[in-house]
Amino acid sequence: MLKQEEIARADAAIARASKRSDWTVEVTYSQRGPDFSNMVSLNVSKPLQWRERNRQDREVASKLATAEQMRAEREEETREHVADARALLQGWQSNRARLERYTGTLIPLASERTLAATAAYRGGSGTLNSVLEARLGEIEARLDHLMLEMETADLWAELNFLIPAGDHAAHE
Repeated sequence: MLKQEEIARADAAIARASKRSDWTVEVTYSQRGPDFSNMVSLNVSKPLQWRERNRQDREVASKLATAEQMRAEREEETREHVADARALLQGWQSNRARLERYTGTLIPLASERTLAATAAYRGGSGTLNSVLEARLGEIEARLDHLMLEMETADLWAELNFLIPAGDHAAHE
């Protein structure tokens, strides 16, 4: 998009330059036959700009508007990419915090619940149904943790793809 903007700016500069009329000078030497003498002619011309405002100002304004549109589109695309990158980064950071909660709190609590239900069942005060429910809850917590790890890894891969391989040192 930057190249398109540069092309549009160059077109505007060409249109602006074409507003100024150029003087041209032409010198011609003609060697004619033996019956006639040699001839030198001199032509000087300057184009007359009729209704310059109606023709050339519109063209310049059109080219400048096109260049401005290209600049605005490039800036909008840049803002969109930055917003996407920030959203990816925020999602990745959020998922990492959630993974820490799973690892530090949810999975250990689910394991303790399973152990408590199993101990209660062995002691005769609990039911097999409560043991199975506790075990199912622990398995679901571990599966949710694995799914969250996959999602976090996908986000990391997308973020890592945004920075070319040679630029890691520049961004650290």
